[in-house]
Amino acid sequence: MKFSVKTAGLSVLALAATPLLTPVASALDFSVSGFIRQEMAYKISSDENPTLRGGSKFNGETVLLDGPLVGGLPGIPITQEDKSVDNDWNVFATKAEVDFSINISNNWTGFVKLRGYYQPDVFDTARWRGIGENGGDYNDDTNHFGVKNHSNGEATYLSYSEENYMIDIPALYFDYAKGPLWVRIGQQQVAWGEALFFRVADVANGLDLRRHLFFDFGAEEYADERLSSPAVRATYRVNDTWEIEGFAQMFQPSVLPTRGSPYNLIATVFSQNYHEGYQKVDDQINVGFRALGTFGDLGVQFFAISRHNPDPIFALGRGGQTNGPFGPAFAEQPFVFTGFPDGVQGDGTHIPESWFYHSGIGGLDGAAVINRLAEDWPVIKATFEGPFGLVADANGEYFTTADTAGSGPNGLSAYDILDVFYAAGAIDGSLDATYAAEDVFGFGVNYIHYAEPDSFFDQLVVRFEASFTPDKKFTNPNLGQDFLVEDEWVTSFILEKYHRFSDEFPATFFIFEWMHKSESDLLGRHLSGLGGDEHHRPGGGEDDRGWDGLVFAFQQPLPNLTWRIDMSILYDLGGGYMIQPAVRYKPSGDWTIEAFANFLDSKDNASIFSTTDWSDDFSMRITYQF
Repeated sequence: MKFSVKTAGLSVLALAATPLLTPVASALDFSVSGFIRQEMAYKISSDENPTLRGGSKFNGETVLLDGPLVGGLPGIPITQEDKSVDNDWNVFATKAEVDFSINISNNWTGFVKLRGYYQPDVFDTARWRGIGENGGDYNDDTNHFGVKNHSNGEATYLSYSEENYMIDIPALYFDYAKGPLWVRIGQQQVAWGEALFFRVADVANGLDLRRHLFFDFGAEEYADERLSSPAVRATYRVNDTWEIEGFAQMFQPSVLPTRGSPYNLIATVFSQNYHEGYQKVDDQINVGFRALGTFGDLGVQFFAISRHNPDPIFALGRGGQTNGPFGPAFAEQPFVFTGFPDGVQGDGTHIPESWFYHSGIGGLDGAAVINRLAEDWPVIKATFEGPFGLVADANGEYFTTADTAGSGPNGLSAYDILDVFYAAGAIDGSLDATYAAEDVFGFGVNYIHYAEPDSFFDQLVVRFEASFTPDKKFTNPNLGQDFLVEDEWVTSFILEKYHRFSDEFPATFFIFEWMHKSESDLLGRHLSGLGGDEHHRPGGGEDDRGWDGLVFAFQQPLPNLTWRIDMSILYDLGGGYMIQPAVRYKPSGDWTIEAFANFLDSKDNASIFSTTDWSDDFSMRITYQF
């Protein structure tokens, strides 16, 4: 039985607040604070984002399309125009926040946060030639913030954006507190869970990754990325042992980096259609409940959340091109051919190696995508089995390998069929987003361990969190219309400790974490699609052992508290790491200077860092608070 709530509009939030409305005092206690910050991330690597046209490893490469299906021709030379770029900055932005705190009465308070973010055009993405929203050539400047989820053309309920800036209201709420009852009404985050980097119980809200992805100051966790939306949240202390909490919040999808922006995660040959998928669920309400208990040094919690997953699930969508090289009937398939409009090959994918390279770093099975086209799109099935005379094997596959050295039931590789279509022009595709309903159940325990005073194990905090999502849906590595459906367990084990090594230095904070996911990696990609590359399909078997990651971090204030040293390490046991050393200098109450570096590496495309290991950078944030 599904654990779900469906309703429409903000009227639910207003109705929930009605019993709490009471007369308020005529005098308001009002305060304003905030900051303005310059944020800079300077590249310390010569690598460019491979999902962008300017960072493609195939820039300037020439190949011969000479597979047996091309028609026996001696070979058609295709050259990918070299549009390589050389960027210095990943981020060079100005950010400002203004907070308004209002004390209305003994029981009521209010809070509003206004945020502005300006990113000048300092990143060269090498504009690409493709198909735009209205069918014309897509050759526009990068829009860093434009994601048209909502009817107002914006990514969130309370935001306004243009190409290089965004203004939003991440918080606008009223708090009511009386005795054991506390209620918050309005635009807000709902943050549950204790893990750093890892999200086990913290699943109420999606993330906004349009700025510095998740490579901000590690100690801040997801405070700046976690997305707000209108909600009612309440807690009630039943007795000295138990407290219950619940929320009802309007659904707000996660926001991925925009197409062509510095931290773009999906190859720019694919456009992403979020709007239609969101419109199907824009009236949904996510709800959650948890009970928290304290028994001496032991704390426990149990939670249940019914939600639409804010992270999009993708499938190939209808291309709709009626003037392509294969005629109007080919509109009923997912690709668009950009052809040779000015004698130069278009900027979509048009080299077989490029297709399999990008599908590999994206967590897809490139050969399976080609096989699945015939099952989901009748016009392609007719093309495969008609003019080309292909026959599928018992598993429905026409091609069993990616590499030209392999052979399928037709004695062909997936490279061979790609040669045919690339001879007609470069190919763009469209991805349709779906936001699936799911229920998440979980529990957590934390325990304070005492030992000999001042020893390392004295007052060690031990935490464990686990969640279970039955019938969770994942993007199919073949980008088919039917999603993968699996039960998923997520667990996290955490050790925390403040320890003083000497009387001269303040205590050092340590944290160690281990996370295990049974079906997907930290990015939510199903494990069965990981590990492929230009010449190999995904390795398989990863979903039998799950994904594991480790975190180690510490903070060490120096004696005068003006300086603080941080270190955060995230290690992917699948073969990759992120190391972030940092230093914080606060010469006065008004000024703060933070500097940190991000070093990333991945062994292969099975790592969570396969799409981001190009992005080593040195970051600095200079903040003035008022």
